[in-house]
Amino acid sequence: MADFGTLFTLILVALTFVIVGMCFIVYIMIIGERDKRMRAEGVPNLDAEPEPGCPHHFGYLSGFPIDQPIPDECFGCLDAVQCMDPKARAVEAVESAEPT
Repeated sequence: MADFGTLFTLILVALTFVIVGMCFIVYIMIIGERDKRMRAEGVPNLDAEPEPGCPHHFGYLSGFPIDQPIPDECFGCLDAVQCMDPKARAVEAVESAEPT
């Protein structure tokens, strides 16, 4: 028969594993929520119209030559970062190819 000290040690080790496992699960849940929130904030609204007065289409800057200066009218645009996203250009091409 096991003595009290051995039994107590085994119970402490088991509780430690349970607590560490629970902390790991909570950590994974927090990371998952953070990633979900970052994806939701980081995904541009591809259905958005360009800024009023914008002479270009949405996604124009994603195909713009890198050795050319960015047009002056793009500097004040609030959607300039999303316009540089290559996905915006692909969505624009797909939308223009779909029959209406």
